[in-house]
Amino acid sequence: MTRSMNYPVKMAAALLPLLLLFILPSTGQITWPAGQFLPSFPASAQTQDLIILRETSTRWEGEGPALSHKTGRLETDGWLCQTGIDAPNDHMIYGPYNNSIPAGPNVAEFRMKIDNNTANDDPVVDIDVRNATTGQVLASRTITRTQFPVASNYTNFTLPFTMPADNQSIELRVYWRGTAYTKVDWVAVQQNNSSAEMYLFASLKGIVNRTQPRIFSYEGDAFAEGQYTWLQSLGLGWSEPADKWDLITKYRSELSGLIVYDPAQIHTVNLATMLARDQHALIAAPTLVSRLTSAPYNLPVLLDLRGQFSSKLQVYQTLYNTYWPNLDHRLLIGLNPDIHKAALREYATALGAAVIWLDPEVPAESTLLNNFLSSMPAGANYMGWWPEEAPGVQRASTYGIATIASDWATNLTVHSGMPRTVNVKPMPPKPALLNKLYVAFILSDGDNLQYVEHLMRKLWNNPDRGSVPIGWTLSPAMLDAMPGALNYYWQSSTDNDNLISGPSGYGYAYPNSWPSQSSLNQFVAKTEDYNQRAGFRVITIWNTITGGINQNVGETFASHAPSTLGLTAQNTGGGLTIYNNSLPGMALSCNYCTGEQAMKDHIASAAAGWDGNSPRFIIIQAQPWQNVTPTSFKNVANSLNADYIVVRPDHIFQLIREANGLPVNPGNNPLVFRR
Repeated sequence: MTRSMNYPVKMAAALLPLLLLFILPSTGQITWPAGQFLPSFPASAQTQDLIILRETSTRWEGEGPALSHKTGRLETDGWLCQTGIDAPNDHMIYGPYNNSIPAGPNVAEFRMKIDNNTANDDPVVDIDVRNATTGQVLASRTITRTQFPVASNYTNFTLPFTMPADNQSIELRVYWRGTAYTKVDWVAVQQNNSSAEMYLFASLKGIVNRTQPRIFSYEGDAFAEGQYTWLQSLGLGWSEPADKWDLITKYRSELSGLIVYDPAQIHTVNLATMLARDQHALIAAPTLVSRLTSAPYNLPVLLDLRGQFSSKLQVYQTLYNTYWPNLDHRLLIGLNPDIHKAALREYATALGAAVIWLDPEVPAESTLLNNFLSSMPAGANYMGWWPEEAPGVQRASTYGIATIASDWATNLTVHSGMPRTVNVKPMPPKPALLNKLYVAFILSDGDNLQYVEHLMRKLWNNPDRGSVPIGWTLSPAMLDAMPGALNYYWQSSTDNDNLISGPSGYGYAYPNSWPSQSSLNQFVAKTEDYNQRAGFRVITIWNTITGGINQNVGETFASHAPSTLGLTAQNTGGGLTIYNNSLPGMALSCNYCTGEQAMKDHIASAAAGWDGNSPRFIIIQAQPWQNVTPTSFKNVANSLNADYIVVRPDHIFQLIREANGLPVNPGNNPLVFRR
C-alpha cells in the first residue's frame, strides 16, 4: 500500500522510533497462550477500589422538551421537515440553553438524515453554535445534499467551537433551507467534564489493572445489575474513595503522563487508547490538561494529538500504516468514541489493542476495514461492536473472524483476572418421550458479554427463575474473559436453568459466510473445545436474524462438534434437519419474540394440526431487551394445557434424538446425567 506523506503521517513517522519502543509486545503479567481466544489477566486483588463512572448527558433529542422549533413536526424518533409541506427558511431546531458546557475547545454534533443525497448539491441546512448569554455565534456550517454519505441513514455532522467561559448558555440551531426532506434525530455537545472523565478513568483502569486488577467501576443504567452485585458474587471486597480523582494520586507512581486527544477529531481517542498502555499514559481531554499537569498530579503531556488529523479516515489509516504492523493481530476492537467513552475501553487500554470504528457500508472505510481483517490470523476475534449489526458481523465472517459483542462490558480486566476453574453441573435426567407437545424456551443475546455482565445478572435475580425450564445463552469466550462469572452462573443455577451457547459458537458469526471449509472446520472444532469446558451442549446458530443453516455448515458441526446435542436455526418454521445422520438442527418457532403474547401466538401456530399420535417439538427464543423475564416464561408456561410439556433446550434435543433413533448422549459426555 502506498502511504500518503501528509502531515499527520509525517508526524507519526517522526515519532516512530520513540513510539515503537512502546508498541513492541510488552504484556507484563498478562498472558495469552496459543490457542486461547482471549488473554488472561493477573489475579484480581481481593479488595477493589470501587468508583462510579457516569456521564452527565449533553445530548438533546430532536423531539424532546429541551429543544424548540419554528418549522417542521414530530415524527417518531425525530423532528422532520418536508419540502412542499413545512415552511422553509426557518429554524427547525433551536435550544437547549444549557449552561453546563465548560470553557475551552469543544465539538457540537448534529445527527440528521435526508431521503436523497444525489439529486443535486444544494444547501440543505445551516447549523451553528451560539452563545446565548452574549449572542455571539461561535461556529457555523452549511451542509449540502451530497455531504450526506448515505440516503435515509442518519449521519453525524460535527462543528468545533470554543466556549469562552464557564456557566454560559449554549444554543444549537438547525436552519432548514427547504430544499430536501430533513430529519434531526438529536443535537449534542460531545465533551463536558463528565464525558472527559469517562475517557480518563477508563484509561486509568486499563493502566493499573494490566499489572493487577485493582479498580472496579460501576457504570450502570436501567439494564444494570447494581454496583456491588458482581463484587459480592465473585467474593471480592471493596473500598470506595471519597473522590475518584484520589485514585490518580494513589496510583501516580504507575503513570508517566498524558496523551491529549483532539475533540475536533474525536477518533483520536481510539488512537490514544492504543498508545496509552505502553506509555503508561492517561487519555486526557484538553479541558482537563491544566488540572492534570498541576499539583498534586503533575502529569506531563507525552503526546498531543490536537491538530494532527483532518479526518476520521486519516486517523485509522495512520493506525494501520504506522502501528498495526507491530500490534497483536489476534484481536481488533471496535468502539465508537462518541458513545463508548469508558466500558470496554479499559480492557482495550490494558491490552494496547488496535481500536477502530469503521463502517463496512461506507466505501472508503470498508476498504480500510478489509485491510485490517485480511491481515488477521485464523481464530482471531473482533471485540466491541459495529456501526450496524448485520453488515459488521457479515463482513467479519467473510474473513473467518468472530465478533465477541462486548462494547458496554465494564470490568473485563477484573473478570479476566478471576480463577479459571469452572465447575459444570451435570445435566438432570431427561423426561420420558411421550406423544406430547414439547416446548423449550431460550433467552437470546448471551453471546454479548455486556448483557451477561449486566442485564442477565439482573434477570438472574428474578424470583421466578427456576420455576420453569429456560435456556440461558452464554458466550463460550467467558472461559477467558469472565471465568468467575461463568462459574457463578453454574454454581447458582437450578435444575431448570440450562446454560447453552449463544450464536454461533465461541463468538457471534454467520457460519454460512465462512471463507473456506478448512477455516470453518477450525471454527467448529474450537467451539467444541470451549463448549465442552464451559458445559454447553446446545448451540444457537445465526446466519442473520432470519437465516437457516447451510447443509455444509450443519454437517461440519456434526463432524467436528460431536458432544453437541443440537443446533437451533433462525429460519422460523423451517422444521427439523438431521445432519450426517447424527446431529439435529431445529428451526425456531419464534426466533426473537418480544413478549408473552408473541410467545403464546407462535406456540399456538407451531402446534396447529397436531393429532396427538406423535410428539411435536417447539422451541421459542425471546429477546431480553423489552422486559422478557423468567416471570414471562412462567406465565406463558402456565397458559398451556395438559397437551404441553415445557422442557430444557438440552432435553428437547435429547427427546428429538430419541424420537429419530439417534444417540441421546453423543460423544459419551461424562457430565450428562446426575445420579
